[in-house]
Amino acid sequence: MTMPLRRVLRQAVGCTLLILLATTSFLFSPSPQTETEYCGTYLHLSSFAGFTANCDGFVYMEDARQPIHLLEPREVRQSRPLFILLGTAVGYPCTWLVQGLTASGLLPPQTVAHLPAKYQPLLGFYIGYVLLNYVVLLASMLLFSNLYRRLTQGQGSQLVLGALLVFLASNQVTKAFFWTVHQQMFTFLVPLLCLYILLALRGRTTWLQLCCFALLGGGLALVYGSFVLVLPCLLYLAWQQGKKQPLYRKAFFTVGLTLLFALPTGLWIAILGLRGVRYYNHEAEAYNQLVWLLEAARLPWWAFWREVGTRLEHFVSTWPAIGLFVGVALVLAWQLARRGELRNEPLPTILALLVGFVAFFAVLGYYRERLTFTLVPLLLCFVAAALYRLPAYPRVRWLAVAGALGWHIWQVCSYGPFS
Repeated sequence: MTMPLRRVLRQAVGCTLLILLATTSFLFSPSPQTETEYCGTYLHLSSFAGFTANCDGFVYMEDARQPIHLLEPREVRQSRPLFILLGTAVGYPCTWLVQGLTASGLLPPQTVAHLPAKYQPLLGFYIGYVLLNYVVLLASMLLFSNLYRRLTQGQGSQLVLGALLVFLASNQVTKAFFWTVHQQMFTFLVPLLCLYILLALRGRTTWLQLCCFALLGGGLALVYGSFVLVLPCLLYLAWQQGKKQPLYRKAFFTVGLTLLFALPTGLWIAILGLRGVRYYNHEAEAYNQLVWLLEAARLPWWAFWREVGTRLEHFVSTWPAIGLFVGVALVLAWQLARRGELRNEPLPTILALLVGFVAFFAVLGYYRERLTFTLVPLLLCFVAAALYRLPAYPRVRWLAVAGALGWHIWQVCSYGPFS
């Protein structure tokens, strides 16, 4: 076993303990007072502990149990087939395990009987999706640890890293969605993967590798829609790699990578077409995500800008959820600007990616605090890089730890969110 592998295993164990500690403590957070404050079912583990099973989860579990549902017209999760298949892959083994434990008496039948009736046959799939939540969150934390080493040139404080990881494990998103069936753990993985692509692959990839990454990114877009943001990162690398190439060659590779990225979705649409089913994107049709711009473009110019202003106002209204992180990042940016270090890499790359993510979510047209929280992993990366470049870095380690502990205690004791 090589040393890097041992280090990754140690980090995985440490991150797992942090995830379990943070998410288990959320079970003891204040329960909702009325059913109007959440979408789903609040499951009581005891008189003082419980969690919310999100209303979206039932469709995910039913589709994972019978993936053939994805081929039905206007199926809600038709735009995310690979996530459903992941649920199938982990759900059936978990179901067989639950059945084995029940048959052996290790899992008392009355335990399952206490669940709401519609969840009883889906318990294995529920467990499988929670395991997927853990895997995605763990991958995000390991990726953040790798980025932290890059951002601090391998000289960063482990105390600061641990403190920053607390903010990934303990927050509004993990509190509301870790113990339920949903996709919100990708909130952390998508931005970190994009930053990793820009920092780790710059100048180190061949055109063949970029094509492979484009295909892989296109596949991930069938898991979670926001993975589409991987494409502009790959296109940027391609243009950087071909700086001295003629414009027509750059355009050729841009079109080529875009087509490769779109290939998995195109194949899925073709499969549906062979079944006589029209591809259905629930997010676009139910919430007008992105397509609202096309509809607004048909309006008179004054109505168009009024619609844009209304949408942006709704987007800005979600920013208080990440206000602490934005405030800290702005203070550190001001300090670095005074020292003339704000233009030093990798800070400009992080800021450019932040601008890209803000622009994407601004035009999305569907605004929720949990989506805006996607900016937080990038803000944490900026904080990590900025702190390392300040003279007071050695003195902020324990301040960061105290801040992280205070943050977690506040998350546990605060009321909501529940969905």
